[in-house]
Amino acid sequence: MRWLLKKAAVLLSTYHAYMLEYRGEILFWLLSGITPFFFMAVWMEAAGQGYTEISTDQYARYFFFVFLTRQLSLVWVSWNLSESIRTGTLSFRLLQPLDPLWHHLADHVAERGVRVPLMVPIFIVFTLLYPGTLTWPGWERALLGLVAVALAFLTNFFASYILGLLALWFEDAVELSEVWNVLITFFSGMLAPLSLYPETVQKVLAWTPFPYLVYLPSALWSGMPVAAGWPLVILLGWTLLFYLVSRGLWRLGLKHYSAMGA
Repeated sequence: MRWLLKKAAVLLSTYHAYMLEYRGEILFWLLSGITPFFFMAVWMEAAGQGYTEISTDQYARYFFFVFLTRQLSLVWVSWNLSESIRTGTLSFRLLQPLDPLWHHLADHVAERGVRVPLMVPIFIVFTLLYPGTLTWPGWERALLGLVAVALAFLTNFFASYILGLLALWFEDAVELSEVWNVLITFFSGMLAPLSLYPETVQKVLAWTPFPYLVYLPSALWSGMPVAAGWPLVILLGWTLLFYLVSRGLWRLGLKHYSAMGA
């Protein structure tokens, strides 16, 4: 176990140093992800005119945590993996004793160490513009939100890894990743709290991973009424399913990749 932890620490520190070289680009992508604040303005205006039962402060709090959740669970592995397969650079990874999946996962986790400090100015500006809006949800909700956002990240990561692996059979799988992101945008709570969706839609979405990728952690942290027990079980189930599928596709894909002469 000590050897494993040491190896993980070295891997994370290496990728963190690598990511520090791209902190300017990371800041650019961070600022490109402020879309939730535009939706926040729209819904706050609707609440101010009495069109919804949710208050303006609740909308502001919810969409701030939507922004935070998306930043913590953002992934790009499908693009990197698809590119490495298409250009043949995956072959160099296969010469190493460590599975490429762990390189990609360390890459994402280490990047959060660079991204999170860059989010502090946004937090400060938000608290100055909306004083008193962000309140402590309590230890239980805070910890459950952390568990939810960690599982959301892993679910998103393994799903994107699966989409990237499809490049082993297709020329490019990036378009499929775009479809995945569109589904997240419409059905995860990014556009509006899912409690505002029709009840039938909510029931259907409850068995998909989408409500738990953004809405669940955001609702927990913002203090909105939401159950955590069963949704976390469903999210864990999707995480394990996507992981197992990604491992199965990887084994099948390696045979195909080797057969092509790589």
